[in-house]
Amino acid sequence: MPGDRFPHEFVPKTKPGASTDRRLFGNNVEEFPALQAPFRRSTWFVNQPREAFMHPDQTLIINSMEQNKFLIGRTPEDEFERLQELDGVVDVYFPGDRWVMDSDDMDRRDLLSEIERSVEGQKALYRMVEDAGLDVELYPIIVGWEPWHYEHCRELLEVFGTKSCAFDGTEYNSKFNLWDDLEALVETLGPDRIYLNGRVSHEHLLHAPDEVVAFSGKTSILDECRQPNGEHDPERLTETINWRIEALHSSQTALDEFMVTN
Repeated sequence: MPGDRFPHEFVPKTKPGASTDRRLFGNNVEEFPALQAPFRRSTWFVNQPREAFMHPDQTLIINSMEQNKFLIGRTPEDEFERLQELDGVVDVYFPGDRWVMDSDDMDRRDLLSEIERSVEGQKALYRMVEDAGLDVELYPIIVGWEPWHYEHCRELLEVFGTKSCAFDGTEYNSKFNLWDDLEALVETLGPDRIYLNGRVSHEHLLHAPDEVVAFSGKTSILDECRQPNGEHDPERLTETINWRIEALHSSQTALDEFMVTN
C-alpha cells in the first residue's frame, strides 16, 4: 500500500475527458491538488493516458458513491478488476458503496442486511487489493445515519488500519440533519478525518464537525461562476471555492455559536 494521500479541502467532481472540467480543474495542481471521478467513468483512464485529463502531480480519486442505478449488481470483484486495470493510475479509492435501498420502506433487519453487505464487500475488496499489492490507497465508506448503523461499520476502520473514512452527504438538504449525523459518526467511531462526498454548500460546511477535512462537489459552484455567455469566470471560481473552504475551517466556531444561541 502507498503512503497517505487522503484528500483535503475542496475536491472537484469531474467527468474524465470533459473539456470544461479539464480546462477549469485538470491542470491547476496548486488550486486543485486532487480530482474525483465516479467509478462508472473510470473506464476513461483505461483507454486514455491520465495526463490527457489532469496534471501528473494531481491526486486521482475514484469514488464508488453513485446513484443506486449504477450500484446494482456491482461486486467487489468488479471493483478489483478495475483497480487492477488502473494500477499506478488511481491514487485513492473509496470502495464498496452498496446502499441500494429505500430506508422508509425497510425495517431494522433489512437495514442491517444492507449495512452488512456494504461492510463485507469493502473488507473483501481491501483484502484483494492488499494481497495483490496494488499501488492504490483505500479508505472505507461509513454507511448509515444512526449510531447503531455506525457501530456495524466499526470493523472497517480496524481492517483498513485507518482512522480516516468517507461519508456520503449527497442526499442531505438540511444542514442540521447533516451536522447531527456527522456528529453521531464522530462520537460513535472517533475518526480523525472524514471526506464528505457531495456537499459543497457554505451553510452545510459551517455546521460540519472539525473531523471533516475535505468535501467534494461541483454543480452549484460552477453555476455561481457562470457568465452570461456560458463561460466560467476563473476569478469567481476561486472566490466561491475559497468561501467554502473558509466555512470548513471555521466550522467549529460556527458550531459553538449555534449551541449558544439555540
